[in-house]
Amino acid sequence: MIVLHLSDLPNPTKWPGANARLLGAGGGLPISPLQRLSLFDDTEFERFTLEWAHGYVKRMTDAVEVQWRGGSGDKGRDVVLWLDPSEVTPRRSRIYQCKHYSSRLGVSSGILEIGKVLYYTWRGDYPVPEEYQFVTHLGVSSDFQDLLDVPSKLKQHVENQWDSKCKTAITSKESVPLEGALKSHFDAFDFSIFKAKQPLELIDEHAQTKYHQFVFGPPLIDRPDPPQPPSTITATETVYVRELLKAISVEAGCEISSEEDLALGTPMERLFSRSRLSFYSAEGLKELSRDHMADAAYFTSLLDEFEQGLYHCYTDPAFHAVQRLRETIKGAQSLQLGGHVLSAYVNSADREGMCHQLSNSREVKWCE
Repeated sequence: MIVLHLSDLPNPTKWPGANARLLGAGGGLPISPLQRLSLFDDTEFERFTLEWAHGYVKRMTDAVEVQWRGGSGDKGRDVVLWLDPSEVTPRRSRIYQCKHYSSRLGVSSGILEIGKVLYYTWRGDYPVPEEYQFVTHLGVSSDFQDLLDVPSKLKQHVENQWDSKCKTAITSKESVPLEGALKSHFDAFDFSIFKAKQPLELIDEHAQTKYHQFVFGPPLIDRPDPPQPPSTITATETVYVRELLKAISVEAGCEISSEEDLALGTPMERLFSRSRLSFYSAEGLKELSRDHMADAAYFTSLLDEFEQGLYHCYTDPAFHAVQRLRETIKGAQSLQLGGHVLSAYVNSADREGMCHQLSNSREVKWCE
């Protein structure tokens, strides 16, 4: 028998998908986006799809209107994306049918929805859409996907199953046999418009909308190191650098017009270098908002938080020049950010840098 001592046991490995920031905050292990989708009810999933259509598809297609049609009498349409204004005939559209079942969407359920599209477009209730997508959180069954992949096979299967799946199920008011004018409409119909939206692709595209953070929370990312200041002052820095040099000039009692006028290693030279480092640290936060959260407006709203929270620091008449700058930075280090979506990523260098960001946007002046 092999006896293992405590010292012989290997160190536990990192839990897959865990994030040190989340665990350190007592949040526990993260729930994957697919798991979160499975927790939605039908109405919540339709809303999620509406957000995706409005925030992503509309932007990518230059659509003019997104409508939520889910509920009784939707005629096979939960979300409609209109590509033309209402006065255009025929009006182009895309339709998204949401299915939030406990299992993958199968052939039988899919055929009935296709039957509804054929019937209601034949009646003229709405024009034939350019595209009709089944949107689910689990995807569609393998046999249904096989049919969707080959439109001719899908068409033949719908025709074969019409009497058993569609004839008496499309509407409770009447039987709908596949004959006459409806059959002619069926024969001419392009079955390649029917597709299935893959769940992971749906989530990835929803992540590019402004709604994503409120559904899934901030992404669990390890923030990259902030960019280093370039060796020369760039055009994006000119405003806050000018204000900074004005304040340093007041402190020094002489005009300081550039970094070269500052003696290396002096307190004012160190202040200048530190200010550029912190400004670019905050720039890194702006890049994180834009690149990882798909919404640069988060950074703008965070800057507004600092502007409002620091007002009494940068407007206090008892302070002037560098003193006003230092007191504003001190205030920034203790400012409460509440539940702002970027708050978990803000470090002390960012807080100092936000003061220079405010100066750069001309919201704050260090000298009267």
